[in-house]
Amino acid sequence: MRLKTLILLICIASGLGIEAQNKLSVQDLKNLDFQLSQSSKYDKAKYKAIDALKAVLKPGKSSNAKRIEAMIELGNEYETFISDSALTYYNYAINMAKSTGDSTNVIKARLGKVKVLGILGYFMEGLAELKDLEKRPIPAELKAQWLDSGRQLYSYMASYTQDNDYYSSKYATMLNFYRDEQLKILDKKSPIYRQFLAEHYSSLGNIDMAEVILSQLINTIPDNTNTFARAANNMAQIKFKQGQDDVAAYYLSLSAISDVKCAVKENMSLQELALYLYKKGDIDHAYSYISASLSDAVFCNARLRTTAVSRIMPVIDGAYKKQLEHQRKLLLFTTVVVSLLAICLIIAIIYVMKQVKKLNLARTRLKESNHIKEEYIGRFLDLCSIYMDRLDNLCKLVVRKVTAGQSEDLVRMTKSPRFAEDQHKQFYENFDAAFLHIYPTFIDEFNNLLVPEERITVKETNRLTTELRIFAFLRMGVEDSNKIASFLHYSVNTIYTYRNKMKNKALDRDHFEENVMKIGSEA
Repeated sequence: MRLKTLILLICIASGLGIEAQNKLSVQDLKNLDFQLSQSSKYDKAKYKAIDALKAVLKPGKSSNAKRIEAMIELGNEYETFISDSALTYYNYAINMAKSTGDSTNVIKARLGKVKVLGILGYFMEGLAELKDLEKRPIPAELKAQWLDSGRQLYSYMASYTQDNDYYSSKYATMLNFYRDEQLKILDKKSPIYRQFLAEHYSSLGNIDMAEVILSQLINTIPDNTNTFARAANNMAQIKFKQGQDDVAAYYLSLSAISDVKCAVKENMSLQELALYLYKKGDIDHAYSYISASLSDAVFCNARLRTTAVSRIMPVIDGAYKKQLEHQRKLLLFTTVVVSLLAICLIIAIIYVMKQVKKLNLARTRLKESNHIKEEYIGRFLDLCSIYMDRLDNLCKLVVRKVTAGQSEDLVRMTKSPRFAEDQHKQFYENFDAAFLHIYPTFIDEFNNLLVPEERITVKETNRLTTELRIFAFLRMGVEDSNKIASFLHYSVNTIYTYRNKMKNKALDRDHFEENVMKIGSEA
């Protein structure tokens, strides 16, 4: 109890306390995604450290003692990076240390080998190596390493048999034994001691005390250390037990980021996070993370992690493929809909363009119509002016004749057929000139409506024949034969006769007069 109180007081005194209940957020996943994208950078740093150690092994560069130390260090560097290579260098170190009689380094290299055998899944070989070492005197300086090798080996074995309560609990008991023995000899101020202490309390069911220690540890050590990754993972397991899955996932993301920064390929947090996200329905991230975890496990040749990933990979992969198929169908449906909308849009554009064209044509015709009306008004005013002048002259003539007593001359002049003919002739000339000025192509277009042998030949320029004059009035909108007869001083029967006669000469008799009305109006 006093130890509990002491630790709590230390945490409070340092201003740390228990960390607020962080939950996994979108930003946390973005941070993890970014670190995964930078994994090659961290791998390069790992290779750089490895290359520096390999340089010591070159013949003539260093003494045998330093070469043995370099081989052991290479085993440590490769341990969670490329386990096969770690085993190779530990074996090199063992053989060279034996040949030089360096018993301490033989034991040191063999202890490293025990841990690697566990990672590779060679549990029987690892146990045999561990048991053999226990029969030999372990130097005091290597006792902590010996206990840690035993702890790690049984940890892998307990994890591998987690679906079998008998063996899993049996190996967990051995794991706890080696860890608790380590607590007796480790420096109580060291991060690894606090890590093991938290695991000790957790194994005893004292979750609150374990949480306090882990929270303080997570907030005080760098996140690019293996101890940080383990502490964050242990905190995640505690949160899962407490039913705070979102909080647990947050700590898994911290642990996974730490593994990436440490270039640890033998990792567990990333696959656990993938499984959590799969259950939450985030299939994209789940698939991405489980694929990355599998890639790391294969790269490291960590058979335990490969086996663990292979158990859940088919489930996530199946869900991911199902989602892709759904997205493919959705994309196909969207493509079809967009294509149909595009077709409808094209049709609408064509329709609008036609309407715009019709509107422009209507505007053009309206302008032409306005122009024609202006021409009509102008010509009408000209004719009015002409006839007003003639009427004025006629009045003056009448006054002059009457004043001079020449009434008989006046009567004789007005009775003369020539007088009326002159008036009609002048009217026709003015009308023909005005009409052909408004519709300069009337004669040619009118002839195009007739059969070739019946087409009209005009003898005088800017003059119309009687037939053309009748249909000129028709084109101007005067369809009543009585009015046309009145204008031209013909009988109504004469007008009907001319109209029927020309209709019989037309290429299209049924629509002849309609076609005449269209003359000069086409764009």
